[in-house]
Amino acid sequence: MHSRWSGGPLSWGAFLLGFAALAASAAGCSENPVGRRCFIGVDAGNESQAIIASPALECPSRTCLHYPKDDGVTAPEGSEYADMCTAECEADDECDKVAESPCISGFTCAIPVVVGPFCCRKMCICKDFLLVPEGGLETPEACNPDLPENTCANIR
Repeated sequence: MHSRWSGGPLSWGAFLLGFAALAASAAGCSENPVGRRCFIGVDAGNESQAIIASPALECPSRTCLHYPKDDGVTAPEGSEYADMCTAECEADDECDKVAESPCISGFTCAIPVVVGPFCCRKMCICKDFLLVPEGGLETPEACNPDLPENTCANIR
């Protein structure tokens, strides 16, 4: 009996290469996966301050975000307030929510912090506990490159 894969090492090599390419394309469906639960630490219970932890090994981007709740927000049913994996972005559609995310409303691309090594960098933030105006969240004044008193190294 003649097997399809009995052509020697070259046939098996071609099969394995094709299989690896298929697996890589299936795994690469999300270029900027965000929203997985992560853990910043016991001090992250602060509901008035954003905190970024890196490296966060449980996150594909290695970046975990704790973001404060806005007053007066009614979170969607099923939503859970949690620290979540985030990633840098330029627009909302770059934030690819993972299936296991406790974030129901999706993500917006905005600046979470204006101090430290991540100052003025746009990142994916869960919208469940935010009041997001039409057009998105405004750029903080501390990230305005025209103001000489702004010293963030990431201002463009």
